[in-house]
Amino acid sequence: TEMPTMFWVKAQGMSPFLSFITGQYVFQGEVVKVGMPKPTSITRDLLASEAKTVLATVDKKDMIIFPAVGTTKAAITVFTDADCGYCRKLHSQIKDINALGIEVRYLPWPRSEETFPIMEKIWCSKDRNGALTTAKNGGSIDAPQCDSPVAKLHDLGMDLGINGTPAIFTPDGHQIGGYLAPIELAQALKIQ
Repeated sequence: TEMPTMFWVKAQGMSPFLSFITGQYVFQGEVVKVGMPKPTSITRDLLASEAKTVLATVDKKDMIIFPAVGTTKAAITVFTDADCGYCRKLHSQIKDINALGIEVRYLPWPRSEETFPIMEKIWCSKDRNGALTTAKNGGSIDAPQCDSPVAKLHDLGMDLGINGTPAIFTPDGHQIGGYLAPIELAQALKIQ
């Protein structure tokens, strides 16, 4: 890193972290650089760079995409779960989000073992968009088994440090938190 003797460490199944050169001390959490006109989060920028790189490797065929209406001003990646209340609230406003020029790219992140089968059925459905909407509205999904990416993408989310849903990532890899109302989302993306 730009910090002398500090290294950015990635370990499978864990959020990346900072370590002293000897490995004896590790740091989890935000590290901020001061002494500039504005404090800068070194950790946030490192996490965003990592997320941008990792999310760029996800094949679009493994996503459920709700395209922007008209010109696409931004595309967000959202790790979601069918049973998450705030995921449902976000999805209930998908038309408003898309109307603002925001493309939503969903990735599965089941929050419990109980929702893994539901997410598998969604990703195995012929009409994934419809299945996701049905599940988020409390409906049941019937789909044949398939070689779905759910487990692989769940692990990817774990590597990015996701611990709840919805986990929304901007095009530059910054995680902007959980649920945001459509206009707040547009403001966070600096398109409003």
